[in-house]
Amino acid sequence: MIIRDARGGPLLRVGNPGQGVHLLFSAPERPYGDDPALDMPVRVKGVWVDVSELVRTLDGDGLVEFFASLAGESSSWSEAAIWKSSEGQLKISAQRSDGRITLTWGMWRTVAESESAWYFETVTSHGGRREMRVFSESFRTLFSARSESVA
Repeated sequence: MIIRDARGGPLLRVGNPGQGVHLLFSAPERPYGDDPALDMPVRVKGVWVDVSELVRTLDGDGLVEFFASLAGESSSWSEAAIWKSSEGQLKISAQRSDGRITLTWGMWRTVAESESAWYFETVTSHGGRREMRVFSESFRTLFSARSESVA
């Protein structure tokens, strides 16, 4: 899941670039020094889409734990499990059915000065608990590789 960008930095790739849309998560940066804010660049790329957004979290907003909890669940859920970034640029919804986990990734941006917005959503399907453990560890690796730069 973790690959390297052109500068050798870690990237988490979700999906296969040769088959539709994939998401690329880059290591987050701390824009305000010791403040808990983390800005994580996310790019959604495919034949018909190429959008990017800077997703703000507060120390990850529990994303690692979200995937770890999905790995721990063994039965079907009656409702979707949902994770959202602190400022709402990214939302992940998880549903389990027939031993598979379907993740819906929604990303949006509102441009304040023009009051315009865009929204993009894609769905990925995964084999189950083992893949959720891989996601959890991959995001843990990505967050630990973050830059401590100050804006």
